Amino acid sequence: MRRSRLFLLAGAAALMLGGAGLWQWRAHERDGSAALARGLAALDAGDARSARVELMNAILGNGRSVQAHAAQARALAELGDGAGAQAAVERARSLGWSAAQGRAVMAQALLLQGDLDGALREAQAPDIPQASIVAAARVVARASLAHGDTGRARLALERALTLAPDDAENWIDLGRFRLATGDQGGAIQAADRAMALAPANAKALALRGELTRAQYGLTAALPWFDRALEANPDSVPALEQYAATLADAGQASKALSLSRRILALDPSNPRAWMMQAVMAAREGRADLARALLDRTHGRLDHEPATRLLRGVLHLEDGNAVLATEALGPLVAAQPDNRTARTLLGRAYYLNGDFASAASTLAPMVAQRDADPYVLTLAARAQEARGNRAMAGDMLARADWPVRAAADPFASPRDAALASGPPPANPATANDNIPYIRALLSTGRTVDALARARLLSRANPGAPAAWLILGDTFGAAGQSQEAARAYEAAANIRFDRDAALRLAAAWGRAGNPARAAQVVRLFLTQNPNDVEAQRLAAGIAMQAQDWRGALRMLGAVRVRIGGNDAVLMADLARAALESGDGAAARAYATHGYRLMPGNPMTADMLGWVLLRTGEKGPAAIDLLEKAVALAPGAPALQMHLGQAYAAAGRKGEAKLALNRAAAVPGFTGRQEALEALAAL
Repeated sequence: MRRSRLFLLAGAAALMLGGAGLWQWRAHERDGSAALARGLAALDAGDARSARVELMNAILGNGRSVQAHAAQARALAELGDGAGAQAAVERARSLGWSAAQGRAVMAQALLLQGDLDGALREAQAPDIPQASIVAAARVVARASLAHGDTGRARLALERALTLAPDDAENWIDLGRFRLATGDQGGAIQAADRAMALAPANAKALALRGELTRAQYGLTAALPWFDRALEANPDSVPALEQYAATLADAGQASKALSLSRRILALDPSNPRAWMMQAVMAAREGRADLARALLDRTHGRLDHEPATRLLRGVLHLEDGNAVLATEALGPLVAAQPDNRTARTLLGRAYYLNGDFASAASTLAPMVAQRDADPYVLTLAARAQEARGNRAMAGDMLARADWPVRAAADPFASPRDAALASGPPPANPATANDNIPYIRALLSTGRTVDALARARLLSRANPGAPAAWLILGDTFGAAGQSQEAARAYEAAANIRFDRDAALRLAAAWGRAGNPARAAQVVRLFLTQNPNDVEAQRLAAGIAMQAQDWRGALRMLGAVRVRIGGNDAVLMADLARAALESGDGAAARAYATHGYRLMPGNPMTADMLGWVLLRTGEKGPAAIDLLEKAVALAPGAPALQMHLGQAYAAAGRKGEAKLALNRAAAVPGFTGRQEALEALAAL
């Protein structure tokens, strides 16, 4: 009996204790203290999304909790909700939180909303507590950089690093600062230091992914974004970068899936809607692209990509006036953006503003390597203004079969800039690069080279400094040295500018194998790059890899359409050499219709007709026209000579073939000699 009573008493005590524990737990849940504890723990662990939910519950349990509102402000700021963070700070202050305690998070909230001056006032207030100084310094750096004050931004980051050298967030911000100021090498070092301090920090991993994308290419960056999402599956910034990289790499379905995942986490995320709009536009679904772009609610309208997309969509819609409004500010901000400048010129032309069209296209027309489409558009604008002689010169250039080597992008200010004093500091890229380009465009190559050497020595981690050095070496005729400078740039940032310059430099230096290797490497990382695909096709044709060339040219046609006469001529040649005479005829005929005054299209149609057994004089007539348009082109003389030989006109054949064989450096010289020997 006694033992039974003891058991009963023990059981009753356990029940009472359990009930008390349950009552206490329910009390903590009711008053929000348990949710507050979980929210603070999630915030400290870097999981701001979970923290936000827990802190909402804490506030529901106790709406007057200063700690809950203050923590919610931190969580919302971390999630990029500036307005929500500001409201949370203001509520916490109204409940007794001191203004000083909330300055750092309020500064971050204002910065997120674009109030740079307000952010700086809060972050630089004299009463910021010691615990918030580092976070405030980071806000000062970001706001100053957005203001264009790189000096103050650098000092703020140096202060943050001095106070907290082992804080990964400081190194992440330093990496982004260096990236923004063109120091790609320094940004990589900072990102690597951040990852060493916090290997599972999603921000650091995403930054390293962005840097790898620029350094090596799209495909190489993908594993870094995978690692970032392993560290934090709900990291919206990492998801944004990952989706954008996949879209550029041609993996549209995966990019679309990630953009939907972003919207599930953040339904109003403008970048996700923007990505979907771009993908829709690439598929030719302009109406859908416009509807998706509207869902950004103008939050990205100041960004270049948005302006460009709006311009394209307005042109598709036939509204040239709105296209000029979208593209005008973009060209003003990025005068070297050829795509935007071409579209703006077209928009002005369609709107009947021929003077603006001509002036917009003028810097591109001034280039020796001006695109035939640009020259034709500019010519039509000059015709409309009554300048028929000028228009005729432009159309003749558009019809010429070979484009000259590229120039640095000229500017109307070049003469004044080159004749004025050089920038006081030879180490600053923003003012030295335009000055060096001005020196090049005005023929002062020696001065440009000296200045470019100083700039690259002072900025060894900046790819732009190496690119301009390569440009000056190229202008001086030093192709080998130009290639070395471009290699230095490519080792830091392997983008299109570096890759295409490097390939061209190796080609001029007499190393086509190395040029082809560069192009192949770039295409493995950027499989949808049109310029690289065209260059790779040209290399394949030189190597007589006709099927490879046909595959590359077909991919280009899918991307840009079938209204490029030179592309049609290249497709015709590749198809002919691959044994598809019917396709070769179709391509050559279409190319000739697009540009009948171009000697290349006339030659290609005549050559295809000859090779496919066309009866009658059409083939010779076209080949004679091509030679008449460009008598100095040896390939055209050789084709005409072979056509004469096939027609039994041996005397004329010998004359044309001898002209081809006499041109120094002509790659088809041996073929011309063999044709002569066969007569």
